[in-house]
Amino acid sequence: MKKIVTTIIALFIVIAGIAQENNNRNASNKVVRGPYETNNGFFDNFYIQGGAGAAIYLGGQNADFSKRIVPMYEIGIGKWITPTIGVRLLGNYSPYMRQYSTKYSSPFNVSNTLQKFSFINVHADFMWNISNALGGYKESRVYEIIPYVGFGWAHIEGTTNKKNNNEISTNVGILNKFRVSRTVDINLDLHSAILHGNADGSTINNKIDIPVGASLGITVRLGKVKSFKRVQAPITPDYTPYEKQINELESAKKVLIENNAALASEIEKLRSKPADVVIEKASSEAAPVALFFGLGKTTLDKKELTNLDFFVNNAMKNDKNKVFTLIGSADSATGSAAVNQRISEQRMQYVYNLLVNKYGISPSKLLKKAEGASNNRFSDPELNRTVIIE
Repeated sequence: MKKIVTTIIALFIVIAGIAQENNNRNASNKVVRGPYETNNGFFDNFYIQGGAGAAIYLGGQNADFSKRIVPMYEIGIGKWITPTIGVRLLGNYSPYMRQYSTKYSSPFNVSNTLQKFSFINVHADFMWNISNALGGYKESRVYEIIPYVGFGWAHIEGTTNKKNNNEISTNVGILNKFRVSRTVDINLDLHSAILHGNADGSTINNKIDIPVGASLGITVRLGKVKSFKRVQAPITPDYTPYEKQINELESAKKVLIENNAALASEIEKLRSKPADVVIEKASSEAAPVALFFGLGKTTLDKKELTNLDFFVNNAMKNDKNKVFTLIGSADSATGSAAVNQRISEQRMQYVYNLLVNKYGISPSKLLKKAEGASNNRFSDPELNRTVIIE
């Protein structure tokens, strides 16, 4: 008997191995085993199952094997948590379990040699899908082999008397699943309960009783989701456009720093000249001055404010007859025409307000003009973010 059972199990494993290949491979010809998404709804991947078959109670008897085979019925509900791991609550019922023996008796005797009772076993099972574990999940796989182990409650009740007994049961088995459709499977369930040897109340001193059975049944999957999806590899974002823009801004910043340093050096040279030279230059018509703004900025930094201060005190205030024109500008390399026009106006108005409110220059000596990006004077775009006073 043991050899037959071992052969059947080995055969199932071989069949499962063949089924597992079933083209369930990636581009590198390797079997894909997950990971899988498990964040579906609670009632997804649920199923109900029912079936019928035959059972036999292996206790202390040693004869009349064929007479001890009785019908068995089962019904249950379960859920696959992952394609490999599942749980199930199953109830088995076998009426008129029979034992024949002249060597012992039990409370369930109905004749000198016959013990007769009903057997109910309700058990919770932990299920392991070998086909998905070894071969990777494939929803369309026709055959799957699923061993399981569980614990439950067994109830034995006499059919001709009110005697009964309750025991804790250990349950093991192999569920063979054959796919019919996305919703329906046919099952061949080979299972056994392991009970205390006195579960049937017999006088023989055997250690365990083993009700075994085989059933053929049907499984119906419930819920909106009846399958599993593999976790998709995250898509790596392409930062190339942003890195390019950052590099361009860094280059522009470097140019501005160099220009500011050159202008600061020029200011220091002008300040270091003798006073009579400054007076002579102030008496002549003032040359234009360019005030440079940062990208998108409408205010001047500290260095450019120094340039403006120097120009006002050493040129504008000394040339009392000249009317100065303030020309606001934006670079054509960035922004739309409307945006560039607006920002050039804001830059020009900012310098105008400084001249009038801070330095007391009369508005009658100032003309305002905003060119947007329509009249860039310099080849370098960064230098066209400016207000020119001429």
